[in-house]
Amino acid sequence: MTTVEHTRPLAPRRALAGGGIRERLIAVSAVAALSGLVAAALLPRGPTTGTEVVALMAGTLIVGVLAGVLSQSRWAGLLGPVAHLTAYELARFTVFEVPGPTLDRPRLDVTLGVLLFLAVHVMYAVVALPPMVLGWIVGVTATRHDKRPAIVHIGAVLLAIGVAALAVQLVRPGRVAPVLDADGRPVPGSVAALEKVRLGGVDQWVSLRGRSRSNPVLLHLSGGPGSSDVGWVRTFNQPLEEHFTVAVWEQRGVGKSYPALDPAGTLTLDRIVADGIELSRHLAARFGQPKIYLTGNSWGSTLGVLMVQRNPELFYAYAGTGQMVSQRATDRVLYEQLRAYADDSGNTGLRDQLRALGPPPYRDVLGYAKVMEHYDAIEPYQHGAEFERARGLGGFFPGEYSLLDTWNEVRGFADMGGLLYPQLQELDFRVTVPRLDVPVYFMQGRHELTARSRFADEWIATLRAPIKRVYVFADSGHNPDAEEPARFNHLMVDTVLAETYRR
Repeated sequence: MTTVEHTRPLAPRRALAGGGIRERLIAVSAVAALSGLVAAALLPRGPTTGTEVVALMAGTLIVGVLAGVLSQSRWAGLLGPVAHLTAYELARFTVFEVPGPTLDRPRLDVTLGVLLFLAVHVMYAVVALPPMVLGWIVGVTATRHDKRPAIVHIGAVLLAIGVAALAVQLVRPGRVAPVLDADGRPVPGSVAALEKVRLGGVDQWVSLRGRSRSNPVLLHLSGGPGSSDVGWVRTFNQPLEEHFTVAVWEQRGVGKSYPALDPAGTLTLDRIVADGIELSRHLAARFGQPKIYLTGNSWGSTLGVLMVQRNPELFYAYAGTGQMVSQRATDRVLYEQLRAYADDSGNTGLRDQLRALGPPPYRDVLGYAKVMEHYDAIEPYQHGAEFERARGLGGFFPGEYSLLDTWNEVRGFADMGGLLYPQLQELDFRVTVPRLDVPVYFMQGRHELTARSRFADEWIATLRAPIKRVYVFADSGHNPDAEEPARFNHLMVDTVLAETYRR
């Protein structure tokens, strides 16, 4: 007689190895959330250097593998990216908060707010989460022994290629175009480089371009605070490279120097002026010059005046475009002009924004940026097509930049503005700068906003200097160096250089 034994079927392998699905979900969520907390503690602004990008992507890849091993499920591992991103965002806004608009609540009603949302939140997810998903696929595949569909393997390979390509684009160095002769060949003895310089105890970057290393040095100070004119100067002012070694400084917190922003408590106006003085000395010594030339636009014109006032012996001459004199006085006039414009045009939305923002000095930098979007409506004029392209998003993608540098410039533009704007409120050159002990040249656009030009005119009229000249650019506004570059370049060579240079 045959005896039939009834036995229970073996439990699936994934149910035996490590508990039920609920426990697995908890374990995956805990591991991923912990990785988000660690990332928030170490990178509250997100990765800012190539090393940090690679470390973040490698870390989330490892977390993804661990999540896949723990879950052994096609879908449970998806909790990992959600838990990581949620923990990261919550922790850096609460536990690991750092100063600056990049850590403020998102604002999608203003262009800068949208750019910041993409640069701060979306870009972090793009960098951190795909490696985690890839790791999860690897972890699940390694622990499950049932046959995987071919589409899964193809998807994993494509994702791996995409992750690798993203990492390369983020960390690859930008391209530095050589200085060429008429035949398109590099000029012997020329200089074309991006160099890291230690200023004020932190690494900062400077672009150097010139036909001959024996030429005098011209240091350009970009606008902002937080903008970089590396590509701008190369595009519009390249003829200056024939007569100067042109240096464009990326200040701490700007572009390639964005990692030097922290600790934010050290970011003071006085510190940046001291950095500029230190850089000027470095450039003079580097190229064997007793002095250098200085140009500044907008915020750069504020910084330039302060540098010249502090150490005039370092400079042959100073040339200012879009010259700023009093940030507070300018903002107050613009605020009243915008209120009048809103009333006259029936723009109730702008009127409500101004009322909510309150008169300057502004507390909300993104609100201030929203107001700035209406400046062209106060005193409109026609911008040149090439300048219009350059001042748009195209200005964030110079050839000298990697993708990470562009990411940093967007973040730096907001953070530098938010951190430095309050420190500019007490500056008024009409009171604090009655004289400059170097030749000064002011190149002012005829279409400059009167809220800026009226105070510049008042200050320049009483300013005492060895040489003082003012030139009005008929077709320009705030940026004569880029709106009418041929005339600007000509004046820098045939007037400024000719009148002041002594080897």
